[in-house]
Amino acid sequence: MLNLNQTRRNALGLIAGGVAALAAVPALAQDFPGGRGIELVAGYGPGGGHDTLLRTMAKILQEEGIIEEPLSVVNKEGGSSAVAMGYLNGHAGDGHYLMSVTSSHVTTPLTSNVGIDYTDFTPIARLGIDPELLLVSSKGPYQSIDDLKAAGKMLNVGGTATGSIEHIVAIEFGEQAGVEVNFIPFQGDGDVVSALLSGQVDFTIGNPGSARDFIEAGNFKALAVSTDERIELMPEVPTFKEQDLDITMSLFRGITAPGDIDDETRDWLIGKMKELSENAKWKEVYLDPNGVVPGFLPGDDFAEYLGQTQGIYKDALTKLGLLK
Repeated sequence: MLNLNQTRRNALGLIAGGVAALAAVPALAQDFPGGRGIELVAGYGPGGGHDTLLRTMAKILQEEGIIEEPLSVVNKEGGSSAVAMGYLNGHAGDGHYLMSVTSSHVTTPLTSNVGIDYTDFTPIARLGIDPELLLVSSKGPYQSIDDLKAAGKMLNVGGTATGSIEHIVAIEFGEQAGVEVNFIPFQGDGDVVSALLSGQVDFTIGNPGSARDFIEAGNFKALAVSTDERIELMPEVPTFKEQDLDITMSLFRGITAPGDIDDETRDWLIGKMKELSENAKWKEVYLDPNGVVPGFLPGDDFAEYLGQTQGIYKDALTKLGLLK
């Protein structure tokens, strides 16, 4: 004879067990980020371009209500972004970690045996293009491109890494200007600034955002910019092309996640970066003050761009004898 009470107890037990099992399963992708904070990883130290991008991005994402979960910035310096790349790679499959990426994330794997490259990560979005400036000390002996050409000696130039875009632009400048240059790599942007201020190097290659305060304070002078046309932030600075130098390389700024994240998480992150790029505060607080040219590319388009960029840098590094 069927025992209805026992049957009812069994059914309730199955339901309770099912609920418990569901509770033990991690939050589904559509629930991302599931109340957890997101860590933003910079491959260089505080005050540099990566750090500025991520801290400004975090502030706007939170204040504009684009992402409600906590956002924190961590600096993983070393190895021209290799340390940060290794750190992010250690969180494969977890979209709660994002990394600021620029050209160094493409060039470092080409020039160093780091064992990983951009294809090991999930491209989320390119957020803009950051031009390169040729910078000198405003108190130094070189106050124009012609002064550098007439130096009559080997010129020391500072940058953040061997094989970086700064290195490529510096060597390209030397070849086209007919001067010998000695590229000196430093650990981070702050060290490069100190080297130029102290006279350890004759010039540096840097970006408008990190150089602007020093230019306005009268410490640095920008002699050329690597865009086809002068930039709105510094209209007084001539392009390399205006000075008969065919140099138009600029670095990109973007965001990647670890490899192996699910499609729903990837799409959520891309959507948030798109919202950021379309927010007026982003242009007002980050793009315009830092001289960054707008240039949003989502996921797959950014991945294609990274592949094309790697090809361009590989050719440039080979031509300059930095790759064998």
